[in-house]
This record gives sequence, structure tokens and C-alpha cells, in this order.
Amino acid sequence: MSGDMPTAPMMAVPGLTVHHQPCPGAATGFVFICPGRFEAQRGYPCAAGTGANLARALIELHRRDPVRFSSPHRADYVVTNAWPRVEYPALTGRSVPTSEEVLDQDNLHRLAAELGGLRWVVACGAQAHAAVRALRDAGWLAADIACERHLSQRSINTLRVGADTASRIAHWCAAVLEQFSPSVENAPQIVA
Repeated sequence: MSGDMPTAPMMAVPGLTVHHQPCPGAATGFVFICPGRFEAQRGYPCAAGTGANLARALIELHRRDPVRFSSPHRADYVVTNAWPRVEYPALTGRSVPTSEEVLDQDNLHRLAAELGGLRWVVACGAQAHAAVRALRDAGWLAADIACERHLSQRSINTLRVGADTASRIAHWCAAVLEQFSPSVENAPQIVA
């Protein structure tokens, strides 16, 4: 996920759009804020640096909790956005949607459909947190949720722990895992 084009299997994912990577049968998904310039260029969600950090996080999450994170590969998860429209300053004059747009009922119905059937959802970024919590509060999402900072390099670099990206991603993963309910049937002890 160094910013290169996705591999052929990713490009062949049925239903793949700039804002949503479906994965029928997945138990876990990720919600980011909205697609931006790199997603628009590449045609899939969570591209470039954010995608590279997601790839790093999935390796660590899978190592530490292989029940909730059954694979180290992003193609095995739903990856979507709280807002489906591409936003970046040169195109729209902004980089994120408003809270009102994200919490619009039509938008929430779309997001609920994309997350349907998941057992665990990780929301990344403030607008994603708001959308996922609104779905839960409305009874449209039964999944256990974790709300953590966005995985953009800018956001990860604001963590005041560790000396490098790898240690900050490990800290981010620990914060995600701490938010999930501990009672998962047949779950192994979470590895530190």
C-alpha cells in the first residue's frame, strides 16, 4: 500500500467504488471520513498514506486479536467512508464534509447498508465517529464499535508516543482493541 495501484484482485472486487470496498462475509469493517484526491485517482477507498497505515495496522491487529481481525489483508474487510463524495480543496474547497451532511438520514441509511452484518466496526476520524454512533443510537448498527483517530500520517504523527510510525500504529491498535467488549466466544487472550 505504498501508494501504488492496487493489485489485480483488489481491482476486481465486485462493487468497489471510490468510497466503499465491500467484502461479503466479513465480520469486521473500517469507516473513514471521506474519499479524497488519492482515492479519486486510484478508484478505491483509503489510498496512499492512509492506506499504507491501514495495512500496517491490520498486521498488528491480526497479530494481537486474530478473532476480530482474521486477516492481515485489507481485501478481507469492509472499508468505507462516512461520506461517499470525494472532497479535497482543489475540487470542493474543503477536505471533509460537514457534520450535518454526514448525519443526513439518506447518508446514514447508505452507511448502514454498507456495514450491515458486521460484528465489529472501527471508526477512524471525528465524522466517522459521529456517523457510526448515530447508526448505533438509531438501532441501525448492532456491531461492537471502536472510535479512534484517523490513520492519515498527519493524524498518526500527532500521537505523542513512540519515535516512529510503527510504534505509533502499535499504540493506535492497542487503543482500538481496548474499546471492544472482552467477551468474544472462543477468543484467545489478546496479545500485547
